[in-house]
Amino acid sequence: MKLTELEKGERATIVKIGKLGELKKRLTDMGITSGEIIKLERNAPLGDPQQFLIKGTGIAIRKEDAAHIEIKEIEGDN
Repeated sequence: MKLTELEKGERATIVKIGKLGELKKRLTDMGITSGEIIKLERNAPLGDPQQFLIKGTGIAIRKEDAAHIEIKEIEGDN
């Protein structure tokens, strides 16, 4: 499942960050790696970028970049 498939308020675990070059390096530098829990907080008015909550910090990721981040749904999470 890709990060772009997450609905507002849903949480998931990051499985893999694909080949994003500089973005992957920045995310890793912030401690955003495989195994972290990510939650979709909201979409921008036109739908792009999306704001996610990771480790208590809100970050905006463009859908184009989010499509390269593989996630796994958290069982029983509403």
